[in-house]
Amino acid sequence: MILSDLVIQIAKERDLEPCTIAQYRRAVEKYGLFLGKIANVSDLNEDDVNRFLARLKEQGKTSTTIINYRIALTVVWNFAVGRDLAKPFNARKLRRPKHEQKVVKSWSLSQIKLLIDACEKITGKLQCGVTVGSFLRAWVRVGYDTGLRPTDLRMLRWTDVDLGGGTLSITQHKTKRAHTARLSDAACELLEKIEQPPRIYVFPLSKSGVRRIELILFKTAARLGFRRMRGQGLGVLRKSHATQIYQSEGESAAAESLGHTSGTRTVRRHYIDSSAIKAGRLPPEPPAA
Repeated sequence: MILSDLVIQIAKERDLEPCTIAQYRRAVEKYGLFLGKIANVSDLNEDDVNRFLARLKEQGKTSTTIINYRIALTVVWNFAVGRDLAKPFNARKLRRPKHEQKVVKSWSLSQIKLLIDACEKITGKLQCGVTVGSFLRAWVRVGYDTGLRPTDLRMLRWTDVDLGGGTLSITQHKTKRAHTARLSDAACELLEKIEQPPRIYVFPLSKSGVRRIELILFKTAARLGFRRMRGQGLGVLRKSHATQIYQSEGESAAAESLGHTSGTRTVRRHYIDSSAIKAGRLPPEPPAA
């Protein structure tokens, strides 16, 4: 049985995100290209998988990418084992790439202010009837206040928002866990300005739609002195939220405020600006000569 057929079966039986299934599909396709044929269940063995992972490293793939391919292949492998199509693998024999922890960069409060100021200079109107500038001002402030993922912001409904109480309550798309976030008075005022025309979603744009107007925002903000690293999008507001909560209340509060329930490790690794975490110390000066 070919591995791509197993991926199709996994998609039918498990409640997984499309991006996860796509990752499994890419993994078996890449594995097949490495083998020089369409990958089959009989091709699942420790030696070939290890050679495949080693080749990815030789090609300059990041450790995160290699780890994701390893995870995808072992998921498909385990699925085959559960159906008596393949023998179980020995995890100790499989190559285990080391995680490379990246430096986390967020935006400072002054940078966020530049973004908000830039919103006021943007003209035009969206199809939903809201001006682009007002839409972006509300997005930036709500994104910073709540630390919500961009996906959750795009799926946010007006029925989720309590402007009188200054909160919003959602089921997070990624984790499927309920979460309540607080809104500042400033955020509530900006949301009130975009309530009309009536609609179901607060920010009714697709991922590509948000990307289009955020690039306009970054270009406008750059003229005011705003600087961002390559690849940064409005999702960085989540990191800024976590960093500011961490600096004032600590790791546990930052994790809780982001809706994480599995501890502080993920927050420290992916969301808190590395420069905000306690730096190394200088040792005492050696005696003078």
